[in-house]
Amino acid sequence: MKRIQALLVAILASVGLVACGSSPSVGSLFGSNFNDEPLTIVAATELQDLEPLVQSASDDLGFPIELQFPSGTLENSQNLLAGEFDGQVDATWFATNRYVDLIGASSKLADETKIATSPVAFGVWEESAQRLGWDTHQPTWAEFAQAAEAGDFTFGMTDPSTSNSGFSALVSVATALSDTGQALNQADIATISEPMTQLYQAQDMVSGSSGWLADSFVESPGKVDAIVNYESTLYQLRDEGHPITVIVPQDGVISADYPLSTMAQPSDSEAGDKVQALSEWLLEHQDDIAQTYRRPVGQVSAMPAELEQQQVIELAFPGDQAVVDTLLNSYNNEYRQPGSTTFVLDTSGSMEGERLESLQVIMRSLINGDAATSTGDVALRDNEQVTVRGFDQANPPTTVVFDREDPGVRADLEYYVNGLQAQGYTPLYQSLLDALRDADTQHGIPTIVLLSDGIVTEGPNYPMFLDEYESLPADKKEIPVFVILYGEASVEEMNGVADLTGGEVFDAMGGDLDAAFKEIRAFQ
Repeated sequence: MKRIQALLVAILASVGLVACGSSPSVGSLFGSNFNDEPLTIVAATELQDLEPLVQSASDDLGFPIELQFPSGTLENSQNLLAGEFDGQVDATWFATNRYVDLIGASSKLADETKIATSPVAFGVWEESAQRLGWDTHQPTWAEFAQAAEAGDFTFGMTDPSTSNSGFSALVSVATALSDTGQALNQADIATISEPMTQLYQAQDMVSGSSGWLADSFVESPGKVDAIVNYESTLYQLRDEGHPITVIVPQDGVISADYPLSTMAQPSDSEAGDKVQALSEWLLEHQDDIAQTYRRPVGQVSAMPAELEQQQVIELAFPGDQAVVDTLLNSYNNEYRQPGSTTFVLDTSGSMEGERLESLQVIMRSLINGDAATSTGDVALRDNEQVTVRGFDQANPPTTVVFDREDPGVRADLEYYVNGLQAQGYTPLYQSLLDALRDADTQHGIPTIVLLSDGIVTEGPNYPMFLDEYESLPADKKEIPVFVILYGEASVEEMNGVADLTGGEVFDAMGGDLDAAFKEIRAFQ
């Protein structure tokens, strides 16, 4: 009995030490009790910089942790709804679960713990911020729109149909300009058309990827005055040596809140306990989180001074999918500066048969409005200047200003696409040079899509193309070329074209041509 009493006293003493602040770490309390199965987490792409911190958590907690980054938050949320993660992964760590709630996927998650926040913000070149007086003043969304209307300000933003940073920014500005103090509704959208158009007519760069947007911004510092991204990402760019001023609009934003959530149907039976342990660990390490310029949700010993310089007002998020759909439709077809899009399509003999037929089906879906992804419409937009040209030099290209309500415009494009024939050689670089020379750089945001399924067999080769490209006017060399790798196309040369022009390569070697075309639309 005395030995039992002594044991109880020892246990109570250890509990007393915990209560008095000498608490052991989460890992020492629980780590040895977990199995060796890795905790698999589908995470937001912008959290890749936290992988070393997560590895430290893994070491402390005693079980492996694997972060996966298959897509952006919006697409991952749709995949969650579709059940693609059920039984396959243990947790999600998206930029936010608001979109999950909006689309009705909440039941797929068992819980959530918010780890940090990061508002959407403008990263403005210091010279532009000083010129506009924003280095000493925190402007409102309306002030951004006024500077845009005056021609004093241009910016880039990710496509709100595919990227959460662009989506959050669009909802933020619409909610702030409606100025109701409540979540955006259908009636509000009708009242803000003018200032929304003022702002988005100054959007000179669009992207389906936050990474591509940031890279293009810093590689071409004179192209736009600013980009929209998460505050944390922008401060990290600044720490890399890029002279930018980070500005959170004064009248409110939608922030990422990075909820770590257990799957309702995880792959590991211990997922819930592991997620809880990791959540507690991350909440204990808020100082480390703050050093990444994410705003901590718990107490920290030292906050980066930059995060204390501007107030952040959190705006209400709409709870109605119809409101979001209306806002996205207005952005695509009314607010934003239209694209000037050229499709350069391989019509050489190697495209004969199924390849050309599938290409024609895809182009018709863009024209007739059927083209869509899980996150939204990717068909041609109102006022978009569209040029379609094949490799066949005898068949001149056709150009229209697209109008969804004009059947004649659609008929012109469909007539051209239906008439494409696979014949002859592959004058790839000659066709691309012709497209660059003919491209309209005065009408909207110019981009070129180049598809080829083979190696050049006629006209200039790659070195000759490089020589001729250098002689093009400066405005033509600012046009990004988005390349679709297909068939036997040269991977090395096509990567070279994309790097040279500031574009991107989309791999359809496996045959998923439809997905490649749809992904490119977020960059146009």
